[in-house]
Amino acid sequence: MRTILLAQCITSIQPEIFYWFGLAFFLTIFLVTGKAAEPQRLFIGTYTSENGGSQGIYTCQFDSVNGTLSEPELAAKCVQPSFLAIHPTRPLLYAVTEQRSKAALMAFTYQKSTGALTLLDEKAFPGQSSCHLCFCRLPDSHFDSNSDTHSESPSEAVVVANYTSGNIVSFPIFADGKIGDLATNYPHIGNGPNSARQKTPHPHAVYFDAKNKTVAVPDLGIDRILYYHIDMKTATLTNQSSLILPPGRGPRHCVVSKDQRFTYVNNELSSTVCVFNMKDKTLVQEISTLPEDASVPNNSTAEIELDSSGRFLYVSNRGDDSIAVFAVEPKNGQLSRIQNISSGGKHPRFFMLDPSGRFLLSCNMETNNIDVFAVHPDNGMLSPTQSRINISRPVCIVFAP
Repeated sequence: MRTILLAQCITSIQPEIFYWFGLAFFLTIFLVTGKAAEPQRLFIGTYTSENGGSQGIYTCQFDSVNGTLSEPELAAKCVQPSFLAIHPTRPLLYAVTEQRSKAALMAFTYQKSTGALTLLDEKAFPGQSSCHLCFCRLPDSHFDSNSDTHSESPSEAVVVANYTSGNIVSFPIFADGKIGDLATNYPHIGNGPNSARQKTPHPHAVYFDAKNKTVAVPDLGIDRILYYHIDMKTATLTNQSSLILPPGRGPRHCVVSKDQRFTYVNNELSSTVCVFNMKDKTLVQEISTLPEDASVPNNSTAEIELDSSGRFLYVSNRGDDSIAVFAVEPKNGQLSRIQNISSGGKHPRFFMLDPSGRFLLSCNMETNNIDVFAVHPDNGMLSPTQSRINISRPVCIVFAP
């Protein structure tokens, strides 16, 4: 009886009511998803060329609903801006120039609407082949976003790794975004068993841990990750401890689990990932990034990243030209490889997950393209999309906040 009465009630409603209700419903959905789907600004670091190749740092927009990229445009002309770091709250971008003859840190401001970069400051420093940098900022740091004053009390810093010269340097960053004088020039010491690649130290990355006020530096040449305390008032670094890897592995990059229980290190020379329990700094696992039947003698790993949930780990292979996907066991942090998928080109020197975590962007340096992959939310596996942009020698991506 209730069903009959409900049906009679519904049929008595005028069709116009359904029309206006439906229109209101879909308009609401459009407005909500439209706001969430606003394109996201990103910047691309490249290896430049005088022969018609890349000219500097490029910018484009990413649609995180459809996974599509707009055509890249030149944001700033500069030489070898191989790695970028972006301020988490202000329109500031920092870049290193990866040259053997001249090492420099560049600071830019950017237009949020167009992505156009304007050089704000530049500082030369002792170093060769600057390959990585990190922006250091404590969560409770508060600068007026409209401030253009030069404070003499910095509370932010930039740290740079120099591959060929084997040293790391640090600089204070002032309230106006400008770079202070060199605070630390710390040379690494040692070597490894690989005579072709480990005759001298080769710091390959720098990572800031705001909780512990430390900077982690994987060094490919000495098979160690060195940890430095950073004084945020002066940007000076003090060496504290190190994580020792098996000989000849060549650690390149690393990532830490959210709870900081585990550190994952991708090894460039052995095509493996080492898993460390950070409670006692013990190696609990080493696993290959290549398929079991793969024969790629010249393979080397490049980038490594955990998804935001900490359930899946991604590593890129240059030579096999693939992205390896691992499932993470939450209790012991160990990995099981569940996929190797083509990176969409050759030499995936860099990749990253977009802020939504729904897509992975792969920079294929030797085929001059960036490909977009969809990330399966349940198992972390990757699927190719039809989204691709062509850009000469892409090597780094950062998303604007």
